[in-house]
Parts: sequence; structure tokens; C-alpha cells
Amino acid sequence: MVESTEVYDVKVSWDGESGGDVIFEDHSLKIDTPIKYGGLGNGLCPDELFFASIAGCLTTTFLFFKRKLRLKLNGLEISVQGEVDSHGSKGYFIGGIRATIRIEVNAGDEERAQRCSDLAKEYCHITRSIEGSLPLEFLNEIISN
Repeated sequence: MVESTEVYDVKVSWDGESGGDVIFEDHSLKIDTPIKYGGLGNGLCPDELFFASIAGCLTTTFLFFKRKLRLKLNGLEISVQGEVDSHGSKGYFIGGIRATIRIEVNAGDEERAQRCSDLAKEYCHITRSIEGSLPLEFLNEIISN
């Protein structure tokens, strides 16, 4: 594999209230504090973005290996549930993450689907970066038609 470094430049501009605009190179999105924590809830909570980044990384990594292994995919859904726990005066911490990879393939492709899932878990750089810092659980659901 070719060694390289990718640098991402992300900025947040405060909206004057309880959130801000996240500005990427070609995109932007709104973040905000949830209402139950005193915000207006007018955007995504940073926790949601963190969990979405895990699901997104697993998805794009899976799709990379899908192409490499020539897997015909009928459906793919990756859901991530994350727990954010309060530790009193120490504040909030992410307590655990569960990712479920649901794959739909034709009969006979189950083994390649499993291999793509295993490789996605192995090569997703976001989950590899947090491994050991947070409890991570992966579940697979392979459905064949």
C-alpha cells in the first residue's frame, strides 16, 4: 500500500448561540448543543458526528473491499450505537460503541460478504485509532437471497 498523509482542515464558526457552522473544504454543516443540555438543538450534536464518522469509515472501507473482491451487493447498512455516560464531576465520556454491519447478497456470496466485513473492521482507520481507548463491539448480519 502506498504511504501518504492526508490533511483535513475543518473549522467551526460560532453561530452566536449554542452551536456553530462546521466548514470543510467543499461542504458545511450545522452543529448545536442538544436542547436537554441547554442548547437550541438546531444542528447535529458532535457526539452524533463522531458516531457517524465511525459508520461512514466502516462503510467506505467495506465498499473499497467490495470492489476488490468483486462482491455483488444487494444492500448494505451500517448502524452505530454509542453510549455517552456522565461521570459526575468528571463530566461525560463515551462508554462504548456497537457497530452492526448488515449485508444483503445473493446466495453463494456469504463468504465474500463476511470477508469484506472482516476487512472493513480490520482496516477502518477510525476504529483502529480508538481501539483500546473505548469498548468496541462489532456485529454482522448477512442476509442472502
